[in-house]
Amino acid sequence: MNKNRFSKLLLFVDGKNYHRVNQKTKTILLTSSFLFLIINGFFPITYAQKAIILNFDDDWKGQLTHAVPILKKYGLNASFFVTTGCLTYQNSSFCNNAGGDSAMTWDNVKLLSELGYDIQSHGVSHKDLTTLSANDLEYEVAQSKQSLLEHGINSTIFGPPYAAGWGNSTIVDTISKYYDMARVGFGLLVHLNCDWAYDENGMHKTNQSDCKTYFDNGTLTLANRYSLPVWTDYPEQASYGDNSTRILDIFVEIMNYQTQFNSNGTMTAIPIVVFHNIDYNNNNSSNSTPRWIQDSTTDIDLFDREMKHLHDNGFKVLTMSDLGYNQTSNKLYIKNNTDDTS
Repeated sequence: MNKNRFSKLLLFVDGKNYHRVNQKTKTILLTSSFLFLIINGFFPITYAQKAIILNFDDDWKGQLTHAVPILKKYGLNASFFVTTGCLTYQNSSFCNNAGGDSAMTWDNVKLLSELGYDIQSHGVSHKDLTTLSANDLEYEVAQSKQSLLEHGINSTIFGPPYAAGWGNSTIVDTISKYYDMARVGFGLLVHLNCDWAYDENGMHKTNQSDCKTYFDNGTLTLANRYSLPVWTDYPEQASYGDNSTRILDIFVEIMNYQTQFNSNGTMTAIPIVVFHNIDYNNNNSSNSTPRWIQDSTTDIDLFDREMKHLHDNGFKVLTMSDLGYNQTSNKLYIKNNTDDTS
């Protein structure tokens, strides 16, 4: 999370001042939790109906030193979205980490790849794509892919900084020249049939029959493979940073919200959950530590409890590379799951 744009943190697409955590966001979160409680009361949750895609952004070294041992402990995989220029120059002025020893290097990313983790592109210098000229947009999208290729990594999925660019055809067209999919926008779930979408008004039906990027009239569809929404716990960290039990409870409820869409062993909705810095909160709690660092940090013990919950409750933990796009049906699917490829 960028220190200069932290006030634009949001759950969905429109920016909201993070200090007051927009009331609409609270309402949607509470509604989602309430729906989960109602649904769970009538429909038993089976392990086969629950999955999650774990993501890590912004090259924090704590992802390697603290998160990876916990992932290994529970046998979980994940995707790491890296900003290639930040890996090279370690310049915290345009990167979303504190720089120096707190940031990963190319050697660290190479190690992650060798350990079997999925590596994807988060741009060159973590700039908001919606503010860039056409040339700068092309550079951020294309050069980050090229830099990864030069290090032996073929990124097929782009994660724009701040998840910015939803509904922007220029950004979508640029990304689609180099990548198969993109994480854009905020929401609780990725709906594989693109029949639901998220915007500043929350979640609603799309009336789409597939995940084509454009309608026949040439306008962007509401949900497509270049608008995969993500969920992050920034609002929870900002509101309940010292109450890890409360944050864990919200995490569990959000992860279980998918069960109303997944039934009879068929997976049609899955959350993409994005983490940033993983560290002991007391390492970042001093008055001299910027608030954006404090609230972008997930405590190690809390992260362990969240991963233990996924492991103990039979979640299928996936990476971004496990998502596919069927060119015939024009729908998303989970690879190596024959029921979802049609």
